Amino acid sequence: MKSTKKDNPRSTNVYHITYSREHSVGCLYFWGCNLRCKLCLLKKEAFDCHLPETRLRIYDPSYESERPTRFLTLRKLLLFLDPLSLKQIVLMGAEPVCDPILPRILASLKHSKDCSFVLLTNGRKFPPLSMVDEVIFSIKAITPALHRDYTGADNKVILRNFVKIAASKSVLLHVETVFIPDYVDEDEVLRIADFIASIDRAIPFRIDAYLPIQGLPWRAPQAHEIQSLAEKARCMLPNTSCLYGDEGKTELVYEVERIF
Repeated sequence: MKSTKKDNPRSTNVYHITYSREHSVGCLYFWGCNLRCKLCLLKKEAFDCHLPETRLRIYDPSYESERPTRFLTLRKLLLFLDPLSLKQIVLMGAEPVCDPILPRILASLKHSKDCSFVLLTNGRKFPPLSMVDEVIFSIKAITPALHRDYTGADNKVILRNFVKIAASKSVLLHVETVFIPDYVDEDEVLRIADFIASIDRAIPFRIDAYLPIQGLPWRAPQAHEIQSLAEKARCMLPNTSCLYGDEGKTELVYEVERIF
């Protein structure tokens, strides 16, 4: 018998939902990606790393995350979200745009929830801009050979899509990248900042600290290294911030709970 999407119990790529009651923010995590990043955070932790059970284990160099095995139908996804008070829904995970029914998911959520939608994307596939309010665009590298080594793919389309999104002025646009000493190093991060500044110096830019993955040779940057790098990037992009791991020593600003 021929299977159809309707018959398939895995009708979305959503495998995880978390929620902040304090801020009325829900996060949907999507599995599946169109890049093959050797340093993907999901290899370290596939689930929200702000949960009590995940927060500290991401700093264990021997820890490897379990892979998701359960996925939600659209109906069940809506049922999980229905009782939640939501001001914002964040679409993240691996790559939400890889879900074939993402437009249908967004249309259903827009019908049932009066909130804003934030999309995290690698930009390789052009996102449905008309259905989201904000895009957080992840630029892995500018140097073509480095990008191919990192992700297994060329970055021409990605950078072209970034320029198109910035030119559209239809969504709030942010950029994030991961600082990996001796790989996506200081010079490369500044190349990324320079590229963004050539488009629009007002675009917010966040530099994240790499969390070491078992079996790979690269280390995490120290706090002073990433702070210094952020200061240099601010010369090109005034709205630059950084995020660095502190092995769970800093208290979370707000609590996050698992919904699914």
